[in-house]
Amino acid sequence: MHRPVVGDSWLKGKSRSFIAFCEKWWVKNLVGPVVFLLPPMLLTSAITRPTFSAQLVQAFGQNVADILNSYPILLLASAFIYVALIKAVYAGISAYSKPAKDLETKDILAILHALNIVVGDKNQRFSTFLRKNLKNELLNPATTFHEITRPDQQIALLTKSLLSVFDYLDDKNTVFRVGLMRVSNSAPVEWVAFEPAAHPPRTQPEQLAAPSSTISLSIRTKSIIVVEDIQNELSKKSNKKERRFLRGHTQETDQGSQLCFPITHASTGAVEYVVCIAGNKKACLIEKHAELYKWIIEHFSTRISLEHSLLVLKDKANVKEAA
Repeated sequence: MHRPVVGDSWLKGKSRSFIAFCEKWWVKNLVGPVVFLLPPMLLTSAITRPTFSAQLVQAFGQNVADILNSYPILLLASAFIYVALIKAVYAGISAYSKPAKDLETKDILAILHALNIVVGDKNQRFSTFLRKNLKNELLNPATTFHEITRPDQQIALLTKSLLSVFDYLDDKNTVFRVGLMRVSNSAPVEWVAFEPAAHPPRTQPEQLAAPSSTISLSIRTKSIIVVEDIQNELSKKSNKKERRFLRGHTQETDQGSQLCFPITHASTGAVEYVVCIAGNKKACLIEKHAELYKWIIEHFSTRISLEHSLLVLKDKANVKEAA
């Protein structure tokens, strides 16, 4: 199972491998105690036991014995410092090895809850139709298909649920907006859903078809694009080809971040939708967290892709029925 790792680097990876190695049972229960306890035990024995001190003289010479006899308190303190230092170094490596942002159990539950809202809506629609037609012996398959499948409603509900997840994960009091752009021939053509409804998208699809827009770049590369600071992106006037954000109706005082995620349909291999998430605070979406955002959105994009398939099938069925 894929686990998203955020803000990773070569050194973090090596640190994580070291911690995983140290957590092995034989390292933790056999090697660990030797590393922690053996040096302090040897120093304590050298100070408190004359016979042991004599053995050290034979092994390391008289100079070592003189040091042990002259500074016993210092050596005892060194033994304590050694243990504390080893523990501190291990704790530091363990803390550094953790991802820059990780999902906790409550975050996973929030994602599951958002998805269950969508599934619950579909389940309720199926149950209602079944209750009405439970005694109907002449149920028409086409009528059943049209009644129980509502891909337009499901897509809108998935968009709303995705907004709730980003609202939950946010810790900067950000106001997020989520929109779903339909794509045709590798160009944005229509906002099919957006949340909240009180704040509709300000830029039209034909404007967002410009090469410098985040949506267009996401379509071309078929990858997630995260713009941490929209004003910083707009300041790239020297080379507009490198710009990843379209000004549109963005004012100079507006702050925020932008994320675009393309949804590629398996049947066509083409980008059919782009998920657009915007926040009103700078760095409320962070580029090095893109892997985590991608992991979250994929749980919704798979279901949007499924509903898109149903939408196409319903359209074809309607055309055939009309003919």
